[in-house]
Amino acid sequence: MRELKFKHLLSTLVCFISFSIFIPLNTYKADTINTTNIGVTYDAHVQNIGWQTPWAKDGETAGTDGKGLRIEALKLNLVNAPADAKILYQAHVQNIGWQNWYKDGEEAGTDGKGLRVEAIRIKLENMPDYSIEYQAHVQNIGWQNWVQDGEEAGTDGQGLRVEAIRIKISKKVHPDSIKLNKNSENLKVGDTDTLSALFSPDTTTNKSLSWTSSDKSTVVVDDTGKITALNEGTANITAASLDGQKTDSCFVTVTKADSKIQYQAHVENVGWQYPVYDGNEAGTNGQGLRVEALKINLLNAPIGAKIVYQAHVQNVGWQTPVSNGEEAGTDGKGLRIEAIKMHLENMPGYLVEYQAHVQNIGWQDWTREGQEAGTDGKGLRIEAIRIRLIKAVPVDSITLSNSNYTLKVGDTYTLTATVNPGNATNKDIHWSSSDGSKVSVDGNGKITALSEGTATITASSSDDSKHVSCIVSVNGIVNNPVVFSDKNLEAAVRNSINKQTGTLYESDVQNISSLNANNANITDLTGIENLKSLDTLYLNSNSISNLTPLRSLINLQNLYLGNNKITDTTALSSLSSLQRLDLYGNALNTFDGIKNLSNLTELDLSNTNLSSLAFLSVVTKLQNLNLSSNKIADISALSNLTNLNQLDLSTNQISNISSLNNLIGLNILNLNSNKINDISSLTNLKQLQTLSLNSNTIQDIDVLKNFTVLNVLGLSNNKITDISTLANLNSLKNISLSNNQITNISCLCNLTNAQYLHLENNQINDISALNKLKNLAYLYLNNNQITDITALGFLDKLNTLYLSYNKITKVDSLKNLTNLKILILAENNITSTDQTSLKESLPNCSIVY
Repeated sequence: MRELKFKHLLSTLVCFISFSIFIPLNTYKADTINTTNIGVTYDAHVQNIGWQTPWAKDGETAGTDGKGLRIEALKLNLVNAPADAKILYQAHVQNIGWQNWYKDGEEAGTDGKGLRVEAIRIKLENMPDYSIEYQAHVQNIGWQNWVQDGEEAGTDGQGLRVEAIRIKISKKVHPDSIKLNKNSENLKVGDTDTLSALFSPDTTTNKSLSWTSSDKSTVVVDDTGKITALNEGTANITAASLDGQKTDSCFVTVTKADSKIQYQAHVENVGWQYPVYDGNEAGTNGQGLRVEALKINLLNAPIGAKIVYQAHVQNVGWQTPVSNGEEAGTDGKGLRIEAIKMHLENMPGYLVEYQAHVQNIGWQDWTREGQEAGTDGKGLRIEAIRIRLIKAVPVDSITLSNSNYTLKVGDTYTLTATVNPGNATNKDIHWSSSDGSKVSVDGNGKITALSEGTATITASSSDDSKHVSCIVSVNGIVNNPVVFSDKNLEAAVRNSINKQTGTLYESDVQNISSLNANNANITDLTGIENLKSLDTLYLNSNSISNLTPLRSLINLQNLYLGNNKITDTTALSSLSSLQRLDLYGNALNTFDGIKNLSNLTELDLSNTNLSSLAFLSVVTKLQNLNLSSNKIADISALSNLTNLNQLDLSTNQISNISSLNNLIGLNILNLNSNKINDISSLTNLKQLQTLSLNSNTIQDIDVLKNFTVLNVLGLSNNKITDISTLANLNSLKNISLSNNQITNISCLCNLTNAQYLHLENNQINDISALNKLKNLAYLYLNNNQITDITALGFLDKLNTLYLSYNKITKVDSLKNLTNLKILILAENNITSTDQTSLKESLPNCSIVY
């Protein structure tokens, strides 16, 4: 019996030991355990290896890193976890997709089928204070960033294997509170902003938020906290933490959107540009293209508000004003706009300001509310405009330079009014006199004593809300009258001082500093000698022949005498203060009056019958010199003019240009239409930005290889065959090479800043080098030998493209050029089917076959 009991005990012990051996230690969970060391263990079934041992744990690597072996299956278990806690996981498997969720040591993936695991997801159950974090080592990617709690690690749909994994458990930090970066916000309709939240403590594990708006018709918010104002009103934007629902709010007030101004220009060779807004440039700057028409409109403006504008057009003059999007100028007639005026109506609290970029002048100062921008009567084109709306800053007060003043009869004096604050929008002053028979006052504060007595001169703000006065006493002494022989000249003077009737006195004209009498039918300047303060005088386009009355105007700095009947310049010799002189379009016989004008910086002698330049050799301060359209052959006298930065010698009879080699400061040089075949002497002119050599007999252009700051280069109508020297001139934007004998253009591939390129009338058949010129907007390739235009399909900024008279049959590469507006394909071999298909692909393009 005792022996039998011993055998029974021994059997029981063996069974217990055997059972214990087959229970894996890493799967152990108990009802009562120490949860301060909660962890995770995991194993991977690896290609060519099988299940790895021992299991990895708490951030260690399972799988292989750098061996290119796929994980095929996984098992995961918790360690020291609460009894009801679970770890759930699923695998995305090659050819299968996402499997079901597995748990607590079960196999996810496949074992023995040779299929790769491509992604995994892992999450915990019944462990609210913990997060599971994991990362995957992926084929061709390496270790990805850590993800957590059900997020995907690996790749889904890319066919890439997971090669290794790391897994760890971390204790969650719950938020105590959240705080938005703003508690209130003021937006206008259409505005956006992005709110953000700070968590306390900063170590909060889950910083995910949900966002809500109390009024989605006023303000909406997306999942990132970006708010968008839709309509006027208010709304509360609330952020809530997904962990613990901690909240904070921002109160958003939405007001009406600001008014804006929209405008667009019709530009020579370009057509209508896209609209621009509020101070941006419409037109072109530096390309010498005229603005031909304008459309201007108000956006977000009050009901009834208008922008009224008018244009001064070549050969037309001032047109009738138009408003709100109507066309000013002309479209399709090739006429330049020379000046513009505009003003607002029914829009209190706002003003319109505008400025013009004018030929030969550049950007003028800003003007506003009905004032003229551009030039009227000078024949100069507007090339670009800017327009902006500004909110009015009201006038607080006005101060006068004098509160009392005494004059003699006939005397004048100008009162100065200072408007406060200095940034007041409308500083216009309205002047008035309490007794106009004693003292008159003009719109500039100029007072004139008419008879003995006293009068009060008052300066008022434009809205008549602020006033200040000066008491003027008049003693009885009379000024001498001023008489002009030419009534048209007198009219110009009267317009200048705004005195249309009554006797003109010396005191009336003594302060005139600038007089515009262009195109006024003036023949006689007698009387102008009384305008002793003149520093600027415009007399272009009259019938003036005698300049003698100008001799005494020694303060003149700018004198414009273009297009008159002047032959003798001797009378100008005393005007030593002159800085600018225009004499273009006169048939001059003598130029001696100019050689004493040593302070001249700008001189225009174009189309003046000029042949000898000897008189210019001493006018060494010249910076801008125009000698175009004359009979000049010898330019050696120019070698001393080392201050020149602009020189126009076009349309002359010049063949030798060696004298220009000293003019190293030149930025702009125009030598079009001469007899030049050798340009090697230009070697020192490396500051040139614009060089025009069109219509000469040039063959060799090697000298240009170091002209690295050139923006504009004109070489059309020459005898050039080799242009390789241009390869490194990557500052070029405008290039003209038409009407030469060019066959190879491979060197142009580096000119990636080019916007305008003329290559028409050459012998080109390969244009593959153009595929890198992504900034090209205007390209002219007509009259060549081109068959393949594939390279043009990459030039998605093209606006205008000329390809007529080539050997083109396929045009598919042009179908993606959606910015094209003009396409010329005449005299090629394109089928009607391809023509129709191309038109369907480019519905906004004007195509000529």
